Amino acid sequence: MERFFGRQKDREYQEAARNLADGKPEAAIRQLREILEEKPKHVNAMVSLAVALIQVQEKPKKEAPETVEALKLLDKAAEMKPKDPVPLFNKGVCYRDLGLHEQSLEYFEAALKLEKKQPLALVHMAEVNVELERWEEAIRLARLALIQDPGLEEALAWVPAVMVKAGYLDEEGNIIHTPWEDEDPGADWTRV
Repeated sequence: MERFFGRQKDREYQEAARNLADGKPEAAIRQLREILEEKPKHVNAMVSLAVALIQVQEKPKKEAPETVEALKLLDKAAEMKPKDPVPLFNKGVCYRDLGLHEQSLEYFEAALKLEKKQPLALVHMAEVNVELERWEEAIRLARLALIQDPGLEEALAWVPAVMVKAGYLDEEGNIIHTPWEDEDPGADWTRV
């Protein structure tokens, strides 16, 4: 292993993570299993393996062996690093992928308790609330995500459609009412 800014650079893990990011979960699974055989306490490898085990399934199912293993890995990672929000965030994503919305929200909220600035957790929570047809909560969470990371505006392009469903905008996009009128009456909430 080579050094990188005073820390060891884990080339094998980075290669596995790159395969996972490039949509090659099978290759990532093989690599991550090898890493965990050598370093069974490698929390990042556990979390990444869990993500890969969900991604490798065409339609994840809770009873699938891959899902069972993924959830166990995320639980173990959370136990090993109880102040790290990443395992909890990924467990939220896993439950969302399984269509278990309420459980996913619980894990996203648990991750946010550990670290408040997690705009991606807020985006996931907003989207889960859209799936549950909780329009106002979805809009509120989308606003919080955008406040934390204005670069997410493109990812939140669905907000105006949800504002129509919530009765805040008419079909042409004109503001009818917003729950935040008292906060800033001149704000353009169509841009979240």
